[in-house]
Amino acid sequence: MQINADETPLEEAVEDSTTMVETSTPTTEAFVKQSFEAVLRLHEEILWAKEERLLSLREENAFLKESLYAVQNVYDEDKTTIKLLSEQLKQTQEELEFVKKKYKMMWNQAVENYGREK
Repeated sequence: MQINADETPLEEAVEDSTTMVETSTPTTEAFVKQSFEAVLRLHEEILWAKEERLLSLREENAFLKESLYAVQNVYDEDKTTIKLLSEQLKQTQEELEFVKKKYKMMWNQAVENYGREK
């Protein structure tokens, strides 16, 4: 038997089986050959489907990875914004307390001045 570099082990098995069957009836030989060809076709279809699935999973993985990086960037930006707004709120609250104290002192002074004038 000649081994061709392009043949797979399964194709070699088909060749071996057909030579063994050559001694039997032509109908059996044709049936075996068709069966092996059908198995080879199914095997190729399965391999093709597997490659397609792997490709789609790789693409999906890349998409999810990019999405995760984008969400992380948004999270980091939001965290920075929240920190900045918290600092501004604290400063504004301190200013408000100062203005309240100043307003209260001014009114107390105005009431005292009004009481002295009478």
